[in-house]
Amino acid sequence: MSGDDEGLREFVISRLPHLRRSAFLMCGDWDLATDLTRDCLARVVADSRRGAVADPDVYAYADLMEACRKRNRRREHVFVASAGAEGVAAESILLLDALHKLAPRCRAVLVLRYWDGFDVDATGAMLDLDDERVAAYEKAGLAALEKLLTDSEAAMAG
Repeated sequence: MSGDDEGLREFVISRLPHLRRSAFLMCGDWDLATDLTRDCLARVVADSRRGAVADPDVYAYADLMEACRKRNRRREHVFVASAGAEGVAAESILLLDALHKLAPRCRAVLVLRYWDGFDVDATGAMLDLDDERVAAYEKAGLAALEKLLTDSEAAMAG
C-alpha cells in the first residue's frame, strides 16, 4: 500500500469500526477509543506512505494494542451503564466489566482472538509474543474471565 492513497483510504474506512471496537474493549471508554483509533490509523497512513508497513492489519492492531496498554496501565472498573439502560443487557455489562479486570496482555489476547477473530500466529505478531505465550495468556484470560463472571452472577443473584 506504499504510496497508494486510495488503498490507504479504503483500509482506513474498512478497519475504523473494528479497531475502534477493539480499543473500546481494551480501555472501556468510547471517546478514548475513538482518539486512540484515530491516532493509530494516522500512524498507519504516514508510515505506509514511507513504505515502512509490510502488513497494515498487523501494524494497526499492534500499534493500537500498544497504545491501549500504555494508556491503561491499571485495571479498574470503568463501565458505568446501568443494567436497565436502554439497549444494554446486564450480561453485556458483566462481560465488559470482567474483561476490563483482566491483566492487559490477557485482555489483548482475548480481544484479538475472540472479538477480532485473529489466529494465534497473527495475535502473536501483533503483541510480539510467541505461540506458546499467546496460548498461555489465552488460557489464563479465559479462566480468569470465567471466574469473574461466575462471581458477578453470584453477587447479582443474591
